[in-house]
Amino acid sequence: MRLAYNPQPSKARPKKSKAPKEKVKAPAPTAALVPEQTFWEGAPSITETLIPGLSLFTVVGVIPFSASLARQAWTKYKFTNRRIEVASGFQGKDVVQVLYREIVDIKWLRRYGGAAGDLVFSLQDGSKLEVRSVPDFDRNLAWIMSQVEDDARDACDYPDGPAREYIEKVQSGELPRPELPSADAVAAA
Repeated sequence: MRLAYNPQPSKARPKKSKAPKEKVKAPAPTAALVPEQTFWEGAPSITETLIPGLSLFTVVGVIPFSASLARQAWTKYKFTNRRIEVASGFQGKDVVQVLYREIVDIKWLRRYGGAAGDLVFSLQDGSKLEVRSVPDFDRNLAWIMSQVEDDARDACDYPDGPAREYIEKVQSGELPRPELPSADAVAAA
């Protein structure tokens, strides 16, 4: 195809017409959003400093004891009704947040007779999040297990023996339920 040369091109352009914009209404929300509430927030259990503290009797023990004190000062855990947050690193500036729906498997280990425990969360993308020395372990573990998907709970064989004992004590009224504080209690605080 050959194009013809036009010695006098027209510089007039067709005018664009703008139609008034139509207002579009957003779809009505189907479910009310629940505000995020904190179930538990705090530092690792102080029991984590016991063994390094005993090792202070040796010169080499200064290093692990200092490391455990730094973790106490700079590591903070937060369990909410939506996610798990871990602030760690130098002065707690590294923050990792994991939504409960991202968790596919949980491994745990109780320490110091159940006073504290470690958790390792396996996530959908193949990464892992380690939460060490969580205090009030059975209560916090029960809360986390109530938040994760059924498949994740089934994959980790929850409840084990100590968890069953904890659940029985909660059902009998001996221990408080692992649930969010009421809105009145939050407002009063």
